[in-house]
Amino acid sequence: MAFFLAVLPRAVADEPAPSPEITAAELLAHVRTLASDEFEGRGTGTPGEERATDYVAERFRELGLEPPGEGQGFFQPVEMPGAFRAKPGCRLSLEGAGEPLDLALEREWLPLSASADGEAEGEIVFAGYGIRAPELKYDDYEGLDAKGKIVVVFRNAPAGAWWTDERARQRHAPLVQKLRHAADAGAKALIIANDPRTFGSGKGGAAGARPDTAVTDEIGARLARIPFAHLTLAAAGRVFPAAFAATPRELEDKINTEEGAVPFSVAGKGRVKLVVATEREVLRGRNVCALLKAGAPDATDEVVVIGAHHDHVGRGGPGSLARSPEEKGEIHNGADDNASGVAGVIEIAEYLAARRGELRRSVLFLTFTGEERGLLGSMHFVEAPTLPLSRVAAMVNLDMIGRLEGRRIFVGGVGTSPGFRALVEACAKEGAVEVALGDGGRAPSDNTSFYAKRIPVLWLFSGMHGDYHRPSDDADKVDPAGMEKAARLAARLVEELAKLPERPVFVRADAGGEPPRAVLGIIVEAAEGGVRIGRVQPDAPASLAGLEAGDLIVAVGGEPTPDLGALRDALGRRDPGDRVRMKVRRGEKEIEVEATLAKG
Repeated sequence: MAFFLAVLPRAVADEPAPSPEITAAELLAHVRTLASDEFEGRGTGTPGEERATDYVAERFRELGLEPPGEGQGFFQPVEMPGAFRAKPGCRLSLEGAGEPLDLALEREWLPLSASADGEAEGEIVFAGYGIRAPELKYDDYEGLDAKGKIVVVFRNAPAGAWWTDERARQRHAPLVQKLRHAADAGAKALIIANDPRTFGSGKGGAAGARPDTAVTDEIGARLARIPFAHLTLAAAGRVFPAAFAATPRELEDKINTEEGAVPFSVAGKGRVKLVVATEREVLRGRNVCALLKAGAPDATDEVVVIGAHHDHVGRGGPGSLARSPEEKGEIHNGADDNASGVAGVIEIAEYLAARRGELRRSVLFLTFTGEERGLLGSMHFVEAPTLPLSRVAAMVNLDMIGRLEGRRIFVGGVGTSPGFRALVEACAKEGAVEVALGDGGRAPSDNTSFYAKRIPVLWLFSGMHGDYHRPSDDADKVDPAGMEKAARLAARLVEELAKLPERPVFVRADAGGEPPRAVLGIIVEAAEGGVRIGRVQPDAPASLAGLEAGDLIVAVGGEPTPDLGALRDALGRRDPGDRVRMKVRRGEKEIEVEATLAKG
């Protein structure tokens, strides 16, 4: 079957003949193929991913593109850390603080994939959320002696008006950031505990996942200097009273005061012994690499990269947001994420191949493996490029361009070179495309790997939706006309970058690289039947709409919000400035309010 798929020119029988122009019909045909069940969700290192890369390479070969390195072919093999399993010898215990506690592996705790194997024993200390954010004047380690200790911290981030800024949360709440801070403070080991505000409804096991889930990425694995474990909230309810003479909720409340979030740390009682022993699987994926050589009389040896990741989460692997075990076992076809971006790259290759003679710079077409596991394929490429990285003048990345649905196309990275903002605006005006712009070069996508190597980047994104990382992200949900708009804009950007008389100059631009998010200005916590408002930010949309602390949000825009994930989905499909009706339970009454969402 793989061979058949690899040589099949097009998977849809009634697809129109290829043309040098980008069309919605051709884009949709590629998406239907890549997001079909035959590709099994394109999980990293799976036969489905191999079929997908065969398909992409065959399209490049048909267009007359060449492998970018002598004798290398179209594929770049990539080895990546995959599933890990805890061995039976793992142990987590607390002694010297009352009755000894010996926690049950898998049921109460798990080692995390970024953990070092080994044994750590020492005094226990609590360090709040384990965050160091000097720009926010917040430091959980200030005044705490963590050297040689076992550090315990909460998952996620504190409540407070400043944490309604989602970018701050993304910078400081990731597990690997907490691991880095603990290791830098000299801790012998780090233990993360589910926080009551998020997991107070009783949901969420250790790491919110099974042992075969890769909770973190290769960057985190490189930080594996100390043992690293995760506690359920129920297990924290046993450990905290013994070690810290307080419940998890009491400690969380000390941090989240009426005035905001205040760092709170405390030395504990007793000693912890943590033993971590794991087995790690090696995944073997591959990037697809193809070169269109410049044909202009004044051609240079420089290259413009256009890329997209071809992997997804397979049959509900790491990253799945499926809401039930049954749904999690289904094929996650990833039509928008990111069959749409790969389809765009293929069509742009066809468009530019017909204009080869006008290009001063060659164009390198890349599709990446392992993006869903932490940008692993693109990180490997920039460390072991198939042509000298010094030749790469700029990189354009397509990640989720299939669900525009009347919204503006987000283009990030316009601050990474002085002329990029004007270039994007000019190309958008020419194509009658509405755009929203972001300066920064960092994002949760493969452009970040190139930006880290001081290469100017742009990345296109059509917006978040409720099918993200779920089995329902199917080809029938994409917006072909919007996908065509995004792909045409990307094609013009690459074309102009390949024609520029001077090489783009790199400018560091870390902030503002992601699309603005629609927010209500509330701090929330899990609750039965909905999402409970813990605090309302003054003068925020929720406050202006009359929402109060204690209100239970049960629906947004007609969509039920039984949990935090559903609320995030409902807001993620909307833009700042949108008006939404919300159904709220206040005491015994159910009321409706309307809020105008703000930019977060």
